[in-house]
Amino acid sequence: MPPKRLLSHYKLDARRNRLLMVSCNAEDMLLPCKYDSNFKVLGKQEFNIPDHLMIHDWAFTDTHYILFANRIKLDAVGAMTAVCGTSPMITALSVNPSKATSPIYLLPRSPNENGRDWRVPIEASSQLWLLHVANAYENLDENGNLEIEIHASACSYEWFNFQKLFGYDWQSGKLDPSIMNINGSQSKTLPHLIQVSINLDVNGSCQRCDVEPLNQWNKSSDFPVINPAFSGSKNTYIYAAASSGSRSALPHFPFDMVAKLNVSTKSVLTWSVGSRRFIGEPAFIPKGSEEDDGYILVVEYAVSVQRCYLVILDSKRIGGEDALVARLEVPKHLNFPLGFHGFWATAE
Repeated sequence: MPPKRLLSHYKLDARRNRLLMVSCNAEDMLLPCKYDSNFKVLGKQEFNIPDHLMIHDWAFTDTHYILFANRIKLDAVGAMTAVCGTSPMITALSVNPSKATSPIYLLPRSPNENGRDWRVPIEASSQLWLLHVANAYENLDENGNLEIEIHASACSYEWFNFQKLFGYDWQSGKLDPSIMNINGSQSKTLPHLIQVSINLDVNGSCQRCDVEPLNQWNKSSDFPVINPAFSGSKNTYIYAAASSGSRSALPHFPFDMVAKLNVSTKSVLTWSVGSRRFIGEPAFIPKGSEEDDGYILVVEYAVSVQRCYLVILDSKRIGGEDALVARLEVPKHLNFPLGFHGFWATAE
């Protein structure tokens, strides 16, 4: 395993034309790095966080990198079987729900910034396991108070399972998504979209950190994305993979529709993939100058024929009957499982 490992997600700061990436090592050292369009390194920073954390996704604003720290611990039995070669290395880890709060680290993007002590995290009052971030942005008022808004997907520590993520059982080699579905009162532990609001005063002290469902949308959802041109800036639209809840056997996962959320009007429009078909992570392809002028690219998996299709949606028309632009059949030998990440890049 390499000494420095890139986090699974990278970001595009469109306004500065910068590619942002974060790597880490086993000692919880985080290394944000920025590149220009020619992949020339323009700057690196180092942050040491003295805690046992798993960071999969992150966000940025004009002045901060934002990290939600998912707490983990060593699983002694899993570590022994992993060392013996009888189980994957991931079995050496387990979630650590010992604290009722969720730490959020605000790391300064400028190495010369003299602000609040970044080593002291903001503590969200609810316990959340962060999955993926759609966007974050900030607003500095005339008195020097900073307001940060974050849109993301999260689940509970009880729902997240290192050994059987997405229902894949490494022992049998089979996919059984039924274990990802919870019924009744426990449904609130499933992946869902959230809005996190943080207010800092002029001295950097946290005055508020609220977590609430995004748009009051209560469907199981994950993989939120936006038009990348608006990353780090105030956005209106968020697209996510979601579950309609119409299936009796698998009501919450896998996902079977694309949701388009308007955070200004609190409205939600959807496009459904159809019976016995599921989707993975959507990607946004900008087409024009308006925020929702573009296409949504998503992979559809048809269970009955065990084939994948590349689906193209008109993002402006989601919610209407004419949203589907094309459905392209993927060669069968290129089928791939749900949950893979993607990012659209133009030819320029």
